[in-house]
Formats: sequence, C-alpha cells, structure tokens
Amino acid sequence: EAKRQEYGIETLPENLGEAVDALENDEVVRGGLGEHVAEKFIEAKREEHTDYLVDVSQWELDRYLEKF
Repeated sequence: EAKRQEYGIETLPENLGEAVDALENDEVVRGGLGEHVAEKFIEAKREEHTDYLVDVSQWELDRYLEKF
C-alpha cells in the first residue's frame, strides 16, 4: 500500500458505484464523450447500480427464506 501511494498509483474501483464516481470526476473521459453523453451515461449507470443493489438474488432467497 505504501509503495503504491509513493508511486501515485490509484486502485481500481471495487464496484459499479465507485466506477461511476470515478467517471464523473474524470475530465478526460467526459471531454471525450461530451458533456451530454457523459451525463446520460452516468445517469444510466447510477440507475443500473441502484437496480443491482435492490435486486434479491435466487441465492439470497434460497438461503434466507428458510431461516425466517
């Protein structure tokens, strides 16, 4: 960790939410996409992440419905 910081190497996002946050703050990517496209893409990915967070998987149903 210390070496990584010493060299200024950042870690990759751990999930879609962090990736969208990084994209939102990346002026190079936003400039390449254009503001309108970047905003619409970010909006779509935030919605996708929210949908993912509230989705109940079959594994969760199988595991927890039996217990409660």
